[in-house]
Amino acid sequence: MMRDRLILGAVAVLAIATVVLWRWSIGWHPGAGRFPVQGLTVAASDGAVDWGMLRARGADFAFVTASNGTTRDSAFEGNWNGAHNAGLRHGALHVFSLCEPTADQVTAYLTTVPRAADALPAALALDFTNGCDARPTRAQVLTAIRGFLAPAEYHDGRPMMLRISPAFEDEYRVSEAIVRPLWATRRFFEPDYLARPWRMWQANPARNVDGVANPVAWSVAAQ
Repeated sequence: MMRDRLILGAVAVLAIATVVLWRWSIGWHPGAGRFPVQGLTVAASDGAVDWGMLRARGADFAFVTASNGTTRDSAFEGNWNGAHNAGLRHGALHVFSLCEPTADQVTAYLTTVPRAADALPAALALDFTNGCDARPTRAQVLTAIRGFLAPAEYHDGRPMMLRISPAFEDEYRVSEAIVRPLWATRRFFEPDYLARPWRMWQANPARNVDGVANPVAWSVAAQ
């Protein structure tokens, strides 16, 4: 009986500790003292956004998802205009797919994102995604990425930033081959897996922040 009580007590303590750790993790972001410029990435899946509230809570910028593969993000226009009207610096983001034709992805991006002189340079997200099991060769992937960058950068008038996940970089070593500003992703711990220093760090992929219905990816800029 005593042993059972001890086991139940230990389980209860573990459960409480797990909840506390989870609540801490979904609210965590790097300290503003070291990383004063911070912001988020948003898409239709994040739900309604109160852009004024976000700015009041410390968001300095927003990357607004424009397209995912060949699919245009349904919330792009509202989020783009909302960030602009709230005075947040904002840029467009395309989520690259290994399973869809590059030319069609370019079309989705170009028909969604307006030319805007006051926008941040756009970003290209490179990661393995659910529902896409394709694993082309490194040469094929680098050719596809360059095939997207050329028309997208001509449209925007500036180099795009590459947001590369650790798994994608490990497989394809993109940062060694394509020289662009880099956006690293690693939860809690500063990333060191890219071939060159990062300009942006996605530090929490699911942060709860006042002003957005669902948790959002939270990033900081290098100083």
